[in-house]
Amino acid sequence: MKFLMLFADNFEDVEAIATLDVLKRGGEEITCASIMGRLNVQTKCGNILTVDSLIEDVIDLKSYDCLIIPGGPGSFRIMPNVPIVTELIHTFVKNDKVVASICAAPHLVGKLGYFKDRLYTVHPGFEGEIIGGTYLRDKGVVVDGKFITAKSMYYSIEFGLAIYEFFHGYEKKEALRKACQGEK
Repeated sequence: MKFLMLFADNFEDVEAIATLDVLKRGGEEITCASIMGRLNVQTKCGNILTVDSLIEDVIDLKSYDCLIIPGGPGSFRIMPNVPIVTELIHTFVKNDKVVASICAAPHLVGKLGYFKDRLYTVHPGFEGEIIGGTYLRDKGVVVDGKFITAKSMYYSIEFGLAIYEFFHGYEKKEALRKACQGEK
């Protein structure tokens, strides 16, 4: 599988890194792409992460199976103002690809109406920006169709495992979970 993860300054450290870690442990190919016009992006906690590519240099979007959008202030202060983010969400949905978002980031998908008649979760306070759907406030991770949402950074590992399970099934996800827990 091929995954595309979007990065803006002020992304939530744990949401991005834990998700990347889980998926890479599962052997997934992930392109980390900056929407900032530079390869170095700053995390919410002030760390600098060098990503793989600028989003404008990512070619052949149809070869990707999943779009992953971490939350944090960048997902609600920067991403809504960068048209490529909305274009990417539309492209992945229209091509029947998975869109996975965590914390505040599900609002980027939900405000486009893609959660209408679907179940989702989002960081409390952002549910009002989502058009339609059923908000499951008490759920940490929700999978409905080709949408995977997670509530907050606390659920980052479960979010990564849910993405992995979507593509590989429950048994392989449980094997990956055990490996992450140091079990055989």
